[in-house]
Amino acid sequence: MANVFLSYSRVDRAKAQQVAAALEADGLTVWWDKVLKAGQTYDEVTEGMLRNADVVVVLWSTVSVKSKWVRAEATLGERYSAVIPAMIETADRPILFELTQTADLIGWDGDRSEQRWADFVTDLRHAISRKAAQKAEAVVAPKPAAVPVVPAPTPAAPVARPLADDGTIENTFWTSIQTSTDAADFTAYLKRYPAGHYSDLARNRIAALEARARVPEPAVVAARSPAAKPRSSLVPMIAGGVVFVVGAGWGVSKMIPSREDAAAVTDVATNGEAPPAEDAVVETVDTGPAAGADMAEAAETAGIALDAGPVEPEPVDVAEEVIAPEVVQPGPQRDCETCPVVTAIPGGTFMMGSPDAESGRVGNEGPLHSVTVAPFVMSRSEITFADWDACLADGGCGGYRPGDTGTRGDMPVMSVSWKDAQAYAKWLSGKAGRTYRLPTEAEWEYAARGGTQTAYWWGDSFDRSKVSTGGPQASASLPENGFGLVGTLGNVREWVEDCYVNNFSAAPTDGRAVLNGSCDLRVIRGGAWSDSAATHRAANRARVSRGTRDRKIGFRVVSSDTAP
Repeated sequence: MANVFLSYSRVDRAKAQQVAAALEADGLTVWWDKVLKAGQTYDEVTEGMLRNADVVVVLWSTVSVKSKWVRAEATLGERYSAVIPAMIETADRPILFELTQTADLIGWDGDRSEQRWADFVTDLRHAISRKAAQKAEAVVAPKPAAVPVVPAPTPAAPVARPLADDGTIENTFWTSIQTSTDAADFTAYLKRYPAGHYSDLARNRIAALEARARVPEPAVVAARSPAAKPRSSLVPMIAGGVVFVVGAGWGVSKMIPSREDAAAVTDVATNGEAPPAEDAVVETVDTGPAAGADMAEAAETAGIALDAGPVEPEPVDVAEEVIAPEVVQPGPQRDCETCPVVTAIPGGTFMMGSPDAESGRVGNEGPLHSVTVAPFVMSRSEITFADWDACLADGGCGGYRPGDTGTRGDMPVMSVSWKDAQAYAKWLSGKAGRTYRLPTEAEWEYAARGGTQTAYWWGDSFDRSKVSTGGPQASASLPENGFGLVGTLGNVREWVEDCYVNNFSAAPTDGRAVLNGSCDLRVIRGGAWSDSAATHRAANRARVSRGTRDRKIGFRVVSSDTAP
């Protein structure tokens, strides 16, 4: 077995090769030659080497310090052997290793005559000697006392303890590949863990990547006559056709989606015209559990909706119709020339909500529960001003023209209420040849995760480079998640179909919308450009009055119909 296990980021492979060559020249045995495919990195050989190595050398760089894969190897190395870290670039070490003595190899060019290299090798030899002594002590057993004893059954030969009985290896493997765009990585995972914790997600990612590969460019699909299209809607109230009365005026809104999400409080400019009473912007006030009937009555008189805060969950009544597992059109496409680009989302099972240990978690994100979602198509980005203006030009969307930040076009439409979004979906359904609607809360979270189970689709740490900053951004400027969607965790917050309930204790497990609870308060998902890191998490949810028009709220649409 190798004396030294070398842990490094794939980006630092050239430096790792240099270190390995020098160690071998100094008489040490090194295991380091990891292949580039993540699925081939953490096989049985890797596990065995980690378990049996005398010392684990970790090469810390600006990239590797952020790598959960490298950090896991360092952690497991401490468990089974010894860790000798070495800095190859200036970087802040993970907090767990801040107190560990670290060799300085920054700028080292492979010269084995340098004193710092000699000191580094000396430390390695001392660690290897200590490990050899520990092995020797484990072999030498004390002689038994010279007293008669009853012969005991011969104990079975010791069985080697798996490297990680707690699933660390599988979790590490998944973390390393979860944002990959290579289906081979997920195939490798399934080969290793065919019934693993993330097996359904891996199959979903393979299906999504293969679908995107088949249709590289958006295509315009001719719409059929509305009279000939099959109407299969998740929410009967949408399919039945509701008349939406939308005012042309602006109002002022203060949005307090939850007491845990005060960062979402925003103001909307006014042009001096009051919207009609039906669509008036409502201020949501969280009064807490102590709010009494007299306060509620006074608030109703004043036109203010009171959210009484967390209460015992009510039985959840959901739409009777279940989404049928239909085959959707793969890849990005347009149903018509003025329709938004939509992307096929494969069905699958995921864990909805957030685990108790997730940073930034609030109580309305649980309990964590399994949900199975049928295939559907979803607009690749939030509906844009260009999409909305096409609706206006065609006489739809109630004639409402939302304000902007100076640009329209590919910018996400904003200052649209839940009812405005319904009006757009109704117009689009007539143009596209299939029924469009707002996504259910489960569909939205499933799609936003992009096949992952981490706090964000790219991992568990917030990365500002993945989201919009300083203001909304055009969709094309934002990176795609694993399902090919952009802007799910940032840009503007997004309306979903569901009525707001305080938790998921009675939530459906088949992806349907919750249509009971506080239905004046609807759910919004995803962070906006100036929101906190916690708000951008895939599990974060907030409550807003459905009549609210806020410059940080937009929407996207879905359809569970077959392709037109």
